[in-house]
Amino acid sequence: MKCNSGIFPVDVESVPDQWLVVRTKPRQERVAVCHLSQREVEPYCPLFLEPPWHQRAPKGPTPLFTGYIFVRCNPILQLNAVSYCPGVLHPVRFNREVATVDQEIIDALKAREAARGHVVPTELELGIENGRKVRVMAGPLKDMEGVFRGYLRGGQRARVLMEFLRQRSLVEVDTELLAVVRA
Repeated sequence: MKCNSGIFPVDVESVPDQWLVVRTKPRQERVAVCHLSQREVEPYCPLFLEPPWHQRAPKGPTPLFTGYIFVRCNPILQLNAVSYCPGVLHPVRFNREVATVDQEIIDALKAREAARGHVVPTELELGIENGRKVRVMAGPLKDMEGVFRGYLRGGQRARVLMEFLRQRSLVEVDTELLAVVRA
């Protein structure tokens, strides 16, 4: 149906809700999620539990995509509510089009979180397998790499084969300080 002015009427209620990608201010993902949920949109910030990379690093889950969150909303009706929210920089755009994410991707991320509320790396969930190359992330052996040789009783500590002064030695390290070196 065409109006005399050449403008086509759009029924904004018929536009389905979509998952938008939103850029947040630095370290403001949680602030943005809190404020967006008060604006009748559904925010989603996938969280990831990783070993701390230094002593003062956050010990709890951190955002999986640092600086980005997902928001489910009607882009025609609620884009301004998202754009001008505390903690939000702007919705991500490609050639003036707002970036969207399929529901299947959001469902897959939520499935990985399960009841924990955050994604756990496979190494923490299933354990590090013997022979994997690992790096110590904090403490006196920080940034040193070695070969994982197994967990000690209780699983809180592990043995790592490291090379010191051209000699190999087994060292006991807290498991929370280890990170698997990815190839």
